[in-house]
Amino acid sequence: MSEKFRLRWGILATGNIARVFARDLWVDPTTRGVEDIEHVVVGAASSSSIIKAQEFLTEVRAPKHAKAYNDYSQLVADPDVDIVYISSPNSHHFRHAMLCLEAGKNVLCEKPFTINAAQLQKLVAVAKEKGLFLMEGVRACPCNTTCAVETD
Repeated sequence: MSEKFRLRWGILATGNIARVFARDLWVDPTTRGVEDIEHVVVGAASSSSIIKAQEFLTEVRAPKHAKAYNDYSQLVADPDVDIVYISSPNSHHFRHAMLCLEAGKNVLCEKPFTINAAQLQKLVAVAKEKGLFLMEGVRACPCNTTCAVETD
């Protein structure tokens, strides 16, 4: 078997939904019939403090070399980050997604992507121009809907 592709995640904002997402990355991809990829959290940024980012990395069992930041710009400048998961408040999604795209980072942004269609069109245009992946994430709850229930 050839070497696995390692997708290196940066987490922008370290609240509850980010914790759930990062724990989901622990699931062995072979349980879904995928054998050629590995997901790893290599960095996290908290707007409130570097301590919160460090605590997040410990809680989600990130590797010891994962970096904690208290500034989102530092996270997206990290050359070890391939893709950024955005879980900041909804009103900040456009600004944070644009920050990532302009830094050359692929983006998975929690729902809703933006607060209006014009913002989304701008993000899509930048992603296309730079050849970057851009996707809205939707977490399903145990009842197979997208309600506010979080599970472990």
